[in-house]
Amino acid sequence: MKRVGALLLAAALGAACTTAPETPPAAREAAPPEPVVAAPEPLDGDVLVAQIKRHFEASGQIPSDVSMELLSIEDAEVGTLKRGHLRLWKDDQEQEIDFLVSPEGRWFLRVEPVDLTVDPIAQVVEAIRIGPDDPFLGEEDAEVTIVEYSDFQCPFCARAETILQDEVLDEYGDRVKLVYKQMPLVSIHPWAETASTVGLCVLRRSGNDVYWRYHRAVFAKQAEVQADTAAGQLLAMAQEAGADADAVKACFESGETQEVIAATLAEAETLGVNSTPTFFINGRRLSGAQPLDAFKAVIDPALSAEPSEDG
Repeated sequence: MKRVGALLLAAALGAACTTAPETPPAAREAAPPEPVVAAPEPLDGDVLVAQIKRHFEASGQIPSDVSMELLSIEDAEVGTLKRGHLRLWKDDQEQEIDFLVSPEGRWFLRVEPVDLTVDPIAQVVEAIRIGPDDPFLGEEDAEVTIVEYSDFQCPFCARAETILQDEVLDEYGDRVKLVYKQMPLVSIHPWAETASTVGLCVLRRSGNDVYWRYHRAVFAKQAEVQADTAAGQLLAMAQEAGADADAVKACFESGETQEVIAATLAEAETLGVNSTPTFFINGRRLSGAQPLDAFKAVIDPALSAEPSEDG
């Protein structure tokens, strides 16, 4: 570090305070020609995929029977790097990932480039869409909005529910609005999507207040719901919450709210949400079933922040 610092300092002083000595004529005549730098060979997609697959297998990230293909490769926004898109699949499971790679194919980066000129909070707020199919608690124009991506079958979401209802909302009252986004993780929670589908039907047919009675009942009875009888159990909870049983059942059987869940899952993917519960508090991320103090650490500065010129 000392040597680097000294070199940087010398360079800075030389540029500002000294002039470079003139090169003697003999030295100029004897100077070797500038080396010719060869352009890198174009990337071979098959070779690149084989190398990436070898690395993923050897590091234990994928088993050997996972297939992989290169979907695209193009110039990236960062220097001379290339941006690629990979597809991985096995049986009925598949995943697509973006990556960066150096032009000669040596250095592979999974991390997405970050544009430091973009406000990440504003970017998140712009990406989150809140509409009539998103149930909420609190005042419409509350100072702080908590957007929760959650799963009815997730035990950590059940714990977060208690923290939110009994502590966070009690602490802040009408100054905070909670918006609930349906994000069922169907690969690990077999009845979560059914719970969300019924819940959205309750919201559409019987309103926000009845929805929240259903919402609390599902989390309270989470351990009692069985995958093979979930639809009947959840429809019964909706009726007990005060919903129009026939209207909710017809809505559920039509599958009309599936598109809402699909849109929320796509939105969550855009935001990089891959676990539940995940919260965005005025655009700031908070992940997991955190205690009240963790929420306060984000909410309090938002409440004390000076209003912008626009608001």
